[in-house]
Amino acid sequence: MAISLGELAVRFGCELRGDPDTRIERVATLASADACALSFLANPRYRQQLAQTRAGAVVLGAVHAQDCPTAALVCEHPYATYARIASLLHPTPVAAPGVHPSAVVAASARIDPTAHVGAFTVIGERVVVGPRVCVGPYCLIEEGVTLAAEAHLVARVTLCRGVEIGARALLQPGTVIGGDGFGFAPERGRWLKVPQLGTVRIGADVEIGANTTIDRGAIDDTIIEEGV
Repeated sequence: MAISLGELAVRFGCELRGDPDTRIERVATLASADACALSFLANPRYRQQLAQTRAGAVVLGAVHAQDCPTAALVCEHPYATYARIASLLHPTPVAAPGVHPSAVVAASARIDPTAHVGAFTVIGERVVVGPRVCVGPYCLIEEGVTLAAEAHLVARVTLCRGVEIGARALLQPGTVIGGDGFGFAPERGRWLKVPQLGTVRIGADVEIGANTTIDRGAIDDTIIEEGV
């Protein structure tokens, strides 16, 4: 998609210094940007690159605006504003609703009709998959798991029994949530496994990085609050 600098300035509350009709198609670094790309300056270490940039526009703070050789979108928080513009210009693809034929879904699971379940995913008993949830390929969702609206499991995510995932949570590939923690009691020179009886509750708007593991609690639940 392409959008004018005038539209970007209005939408994101920036002061535009430049031609409002200039159209931007993508984002790029200061060093690699061309006339159709937008870049940003949030770290003063890159001021030399700012002076040489060929970007169509640069998002930056007022303190650096006079040094910008091209159009500028001046704002209080350049990095956050850049992030919002980048999300607009490069939106995440939305998977089509439905369950892939190769997925295995337990009879008691409840899958919202707007949700997507990818190839070779296994969904256990009493799982609840909410509206617009995206479950990517090769995921394992054990019994009693709840996925709130718009949660996104990218691929090869494992959710162990009873785990709760909040709205709009994003779990990157390889994440394992709710496995047993390290619980062993010493007894006469040997180790006795301690049952891990809690679960894991992930709040809304949380992102979990690739190959992360979050263990269930030994007694109480492991809790990741909203917005982490």
